[in-house]
Amino acid sequence: MKDSSTSLFDRFLGAITANIGAKIISVLIAVVFWMVVLASKNVEVSKEIPLQIVAPIDSMVANDLPSSVTFKLSGPKAFLRTALDRREDPIMVDLSGAKPGLVTYRFFSDNIRVPIGVKVLSINPAAILIKLDQVKKKEVPVRVELRGSAPEGFRVAKTLVRPEVVRIKGPESRIDAVTEVSTMPIDVSRLKQSVDYQVAMDMSRLNVQLDGSLPHVMVEIEPISANYRIKNVEVRVLTNLGVRLHEKTVTVLVRAEAKDLKLLDRNHVYAIVDLSGKPKGKYVEAVRVTLPEEVGFVKTVPERVSVTLY
Repeated sequence: MKDSSTSLFDRFLGAITANIGAKIISVLIAVVFWMVVLASKNVEVSKEIPLQIVAPIDSMVANDLPSSVTFKLSGPKAFLRTALDRREDPIMVDLSGAKPGLVTYRFFSDNIRVPIGVKVLSINPAAILIKLDQVKKKEVPVRVELRGSAPEGFRVAKTLVRPEVVRIKGPESRIDAVTEVSTMPIDVSRLKQSVDYQVAMDMSRLNVQLDGSLPHVMVEIEPISANYRIKNVEVRVLTNLGVRLHEKTVTVLVRAEAKDLKLLDRNHVYAIVDLSGKPKGKYVEAVRVTLPEEVGFVKTVPERVSVTLY
């Protein structure tokens, strides 16, 4: 038993003393490096850590709060680089058990992890005042926000939003002050056709949330001046009676790109006069023209035609 213990000790001692010179040199280098780092001149840096507020399920934050906390650090440059490069988790401000009212939350040095040799000099802000309000919901009208002007030769004829009112939720003190909500700006500067799509709401400045789906907005674009004319467009009359047309063709004024007109199939361009169900007699009626979506209708010349049904 004694021989066995002696053998273990000899092996342990041998492991320690093996390459003893190299091991001593390694330790000396590490000690020297550590002393050089600690003796180097300290520098100061700032690091921001994001905030995350956890509010009670029936309450919301009613005041503006900083999105992060700034920690001013001091220490050797090599150690500070480690702290700056490290990605920090948000500081969790857990108010899940708080009641509506004012809550003061303070920040401390242990909200940030720092290496040995690094000190926290200051925290900004050192504390925040949080106002918790009861959650409230209500319905408000939607206002469509447009940006820019329609291209030359076009105009915005009208805008429609569906639904016209949306439900919002937020802190009671904020909700009471909201009388309407706006869409994010819709850029119409390049629109030459009507559009209909779901649009986001501008809620950030109101500190409230949309409680439901986003509304759809239809922006109707129409041409107001022509840059081309299509001559000799056939007039067709919808009726089961005999027809006598005084103007068999019309000229159609359009707003379009040259490339779209080159591709235009004239067989699909015609003017319609709808007299379905009308009795025999003479009529002066407006015509309706069929055109591809990329060609904007302005007007016909003449705008009305004379028709006799017999």
